[in-house]
Amino acid sequence: MSGALRNPDFARLCAGQAVAQLGSRGYGVAIMLWVLAVSGSAATVGLVSTVTMGAFTAATVPAGWIVDRFDRRRVMLTVDACSATAAAVLAFCAWRGAFDPVPVLAAVSVLGAGWAVRGLAEDAAVPQVVEREQIGTAYGLFEARGYATGVAGPPLAATLYGLGAALPFAGHAVSFVVAGAAAARVRTPLQAPRGPGPVAERPWASIREGLRWFASHRFVRTTAALTAVAEFVVNGCGLVVVVLLAGSGAPSSTVGIVLAGAYGGGMLGALAVPRLRRRIPAHRLLVLSAALGVLAVLAAATGSPFVAAAGYAALLAVTPSWSVVVTARCAELVPDAVRGRVGAATGLVTSLPAMFAPLTVGVLTTALGAASTAWMLAALLGGVAVAAAVSRTVRLQAGEPLARRAVLGGEPVDEFGSGYDGVDRADALS
Repeated sequence: MSGALRNPDFARLCAGQAVAQLGSRGYGVAIMLWVLAVSGSAATVGLVSTVTMGAFTAATVPAGWIVDRFDRRRVMLTVDACSATAAAVLAFCAWRGAFDPVPVLAAVSVLGAGWAVRGLAEDAAVPQVVEREQIGTAYGLFEARGYATGVAGPPLAATLYGLGAALPFAGHAVSFVVAGAAAARVRTPLQAPRGPGPVAERPWASIREGLRWFASHRFVRTTAALTAVAEFVVNGCGLVVVVLLAGSGAPSSTVGIVLAGAYGGGMLGALAVPRLRRRIPAHRLLVLSAALGVLAVLAAATGSPFVAAAGYAALLAVTPSWSVVVTARCAELVPDAVRGRVGAATGLVTSLPAMFAPLTVGVLTTALGAASTAWMLAALLGGVAVAAAVSRTVRLQAGEPLARRAVLGGEPVDEFGSGYDGVDRADALS
């Protein structure tokens, strides 16, 4: 892990965004507490959450074009400035003690869209900041960072909210300022120099170019589809655990401790990924992580809330092995010139099923019970494990040497070349 962190530019990016993520994790708790307190309506809380997620989803594909078209450092700085302003607006509204729908919904929309753009910009910049052999380690650190802030953010926000309703939002505004200041100090160019080939200037033409690349590359689209199913299972399993705990009469504090412990398991799993990648072939690690995930989900089928909680922690611990391997390999395969747009398409495919997981699993749990729902989720994840095991594309491309060269039109072409000439390379790479 220390190799990537010794890179000063990567350390700045990672640390700055860690502060912003800490604020964002806490924001999720604070906004629900505040809106419920001032409006007295759970429906209003749902409206705010829906608007936030809607803005995130709607911005995902255009964000890919923005990240590829404009200087990524400036994109990060602009997004951080807009997000800091939006969080400050929420702090002002909370200080006034009144829920005004127009500024509140506008602010959460800016935050949702900002998360989409900022996350893509940072992910796309990683291969430009670290050495090729450190790409997997870098994404592993990002994964661990997300789990760590998931553990620390909510209790910190709840504490600040107890001192004053405006404080979590003011702290979130400051966190964006810190992230922007860190990004401003990065000296490494966050984009590869563009080649002389044609560039699609019109946004939608450029977006379609990225979507075509995604659709035509077998490894990227196959792993995106499998990841979408896995994300659905992970999100749904969390709800099953909460239902089991609530049904056993466990207090809300116990639920919070269990979920924090599960995030801790995810953080430890993410920190272990670089060592696992050195010892276990990538394809085998993908299949193993999915298979172990099946066993973890089956813990919920026992009906015991605390066995299910332990299983959920184990599920989050093995999940990073899948996500880091896939993310790092896609970063190696996708040319820098289309990395943002392909990442946007991948993110959209993987996140949409996860968005509907709570609703779907909630309906299934109500109709069939938690144990039966857990069996169904385990079967889905088992399908992912089998598909990854038998897929020739995943087997051959999951862990290819970085120095491999593809042959395109009879000429040797570096598949990691930074110049994208507008020609789809999928046939040569898949």
